[in-house]
Amino acid sequence: QGLVRWPSPSYGVGVAIVGPMPSIIQLLRTIATTCATFSVFFYEGFAYNRIFLGRILPAADKEDFVLPFAICFNTALGLAFWSYLRARLEDPGKVPPRWQEFVGSVGDLLPIAPARLEWQPGKATYCNQCGVPRPERAHHCRICGVCVLRMDHHCPWLSNCVGFKNHKYFLLAVGYGLLSSTVAVITSLPELVACFDMFIRMQEGQPLKNRWHLRIVDVSMFLAFGLVAVVLTMLLSTMLAAHLELGAHNATSIEGHYDNMPNPFDQGTAMSNLAQLMGEFGLDWFLPITPWKPLTDGVSYERTDERIIGPGGNQLRNHWSSEPVEKLWRIRYRVRQPMVQEQMSERLGSIRAWWGGPCADKEPLVSRGSPRGAMEYQRDSSGRRYIIAL
Repeated sequence: QGLVRWPSPSYGVGVAIVGPMPSIIQLLRTIATTCATFSVFFYEGFAYNRIFLGRILPAADKEDFVLPFAICFNTALGLAFWSYLRARLEDPGKVPPRWQEFVGSVGDLLPIAPARLEWQPGKATYCNQCGVPRPERAHHCRICGVCVLRMDHHCPWLSNCVGFKNHKYFLLAVGYGLLSSTVAVITSLPELVACFDMFIRMQEGQPLKNRWHLRIVDVSMFLAFGLVAVVLTMLLSTMLAAHLELGAHNATSIEGHYDNMPNPFDQGTAMSNLAQLMGEFGLDWFLPITPWKPLTDGVSYERTDERIIGPGGNQLRNHWSSEPVEKLWRIRYRVRQPMVQEQMSERLGSIRAWWGGPCADKEPLVSRGSPRGAMEYQRDSSGRRYIIAL
């Protein structure tokens, strides 16, 4: 069988894959990408610190720049490597056991929809590979063999999926990787030009103007470092722009191609949409750590076309600890209420009354569940729907 690939705005660096992946190929790819990634981190750090800061700048009588350049570059590189490790080692967001317990507790009362490549807000979909219902925005990765919450793509450079729990670390790894390579290029540009001129003269047999008394091996390694830094700057800038655009609209690489309706999860502003990934804005946005104030649990997501109002008149959101999260799931996934005997008798009486006379002056039937979990629906003048949990 072949591979089915969804186009991804990550420009070939990561794709969401549906289709079998032979284990031997997967293993070889993992080894190759892991070695390549760690080699780039090591080589860029070694060449910048050992050759550029340790030999070239002192030879060029620029010792005063060594310390500030070292702080800027190594801070960015350290944050990039930290973010990369978190994105690689973190669980991308496997469907939690609490969701499976919730599915088992509500049983047939939970509506299940077939999975489609389109927006399906508020719908639990059935995974044919796992054989179980999964939350909205979750997708199955055949390489990892699991369903991932808010899956974006499987990244071969991470040997891991990018999903709800590690998407923040992925963005930070790309961002800090771009920052470190940009700092490397900008701070070493004059010396790169001088060394390139020296290298060309050597190739053409012209007299060398090697006033810095550098070894040829140092010049060659420094030029290779500059080439890698320039290539990384171009690749990572393109990748970061693509993924930031998606994050600013609260969409993933998979969802970026949905067109059956406007994005129901778009919160209206870029900051609000990024907060769905990063948590409420704060210092933790810039560190590869778990968000201090997350706005969602990855199982259900706030929609812009509806608000859920609790019994006290307050809006119910995922990060509120005053209400059980299962209550919010019941509302958002439209879990049906079990029909008790009193409700059946009431409805049968209403049907008999309607059948026995003109229906024009009759009130419409309204579902009245028990106080726990009952819902009413209202709309304001703008058309936004409010779900009132009674």
